[in-house]
Amino acid sequence: MKAVRRVCAVIIGMVFTLAGLLKLMDPVGSGLVMEAYLNFFGLGLLLPAAKWLGVAAALFESLLGAALLAGVWRRTVAVVCAVALAFFTGLTLILWIKNPQMDCGCFGEALHLTHFQSFAKNVMLCLLWMIAFLPFSKLLSPVKVKYATFGIAAVSICAFCVYSLGSLPAMDFASFKPGTLLMQAQNTPAEGSPLLSIIDAEGEYHDEMLADGAFLLVSVYDPENLDEDFALRAEALAGTASACGARPLLLSAGDLAMPVPPGLSLYYCDTRTLMALNRSNGGSVLLDGGIIVAKWPEGKGPSADRLAELIQADATEAAIKENTPRRLRLQGFLLYVFAVLLLL
Repeated sequence: MKAVRRVCAVIIGMVFTLAGLLKLMDPVGSGLVMEAYLNFFGLGLLLPAAKWLGVAAALFESLLGAALLAGVWRRTVAVVCAVALAFFTGLTLILWIKNPQMDCGCFGEALHLTHFQSFAKNVMLCLLWMIAFLPFSKLLSPVKVKYATFGIAAVSICAFCVYSLGSLPAMDFASFKPGTLLMQAQNTPAEGSPLLSIIDAEGEYHDEMLADGAFLLVSVYDPENLDEDFALRAEALAGTASACGARPLLLSAGDLAMPVPPGLSLYYCDTRTLMALNRSNGGSVLLDGGIIVAKWPEGKGPSADRLAELIQADATEAAIKENTPRRLRLQGFLLYVFAVLLLL
């Protein structure tokens, strides 16, 4: 029976840890999910803090999961877990009843559940919790080394959080993920293919332009929050792109508070589309023949040699080669966290 109780606690811990890390990987996406919840419950005053609330919730979820996996402070962790599960179950029950047009965001962009599936998942976790922790009198004291294990994992998770705040998601699950062929570049558009729709200052659409040739897209979804050096970096990036045979475009969700950087042609696009295209405000995207090849965060654009190499290669192969290492690093980090918590 002790083994069964421990297995149930580990399952809950794995779900919490994985769900939290997938959201920590994408702070901007977590902010969007939090915005949807705040709007649904009429808490518009908190919208400016949505991103940080989303990150804080994901960090709490990850650390709680790590504590469950390590088996430390068992009674305290069991109580905190019970409160969290009760909250999540009640929340998803409301979503199931009201059925709003929003995603629960349980696993970030990696896995989308219906409101009923989210509620059923939480009910199942509640049942596992009862098996794992009731009655409290039979909870065993953890091995002391597990506190050190939890400490190592907690520091690693916090470091991952800080890293994610300044980087693009290691695994991109958005509609404009690397390797995606845009709808306008397909002879027979597949259902669900993303359309990157852009207009010029006169309101004319230029979607088809993106289907032919190489483009370096500088994506600005929040034009009011660009630093003073953005124009200089964008101008340098435009020069690099032009020298490598890619046309540099600036895609913005609105008018800039500064002159358009030299070398860039300005087009306008929807805010949510630009956030899906690149999570970094002012980040860049290489598009070749309608295929999204690679992405870079603002201030960390590609070198001339790297950009030229990507453009000269087959777009699909370049996308795989460029983005596979980041996915492998994330998978390695996840394995490391679970190994530390379960094996040490």
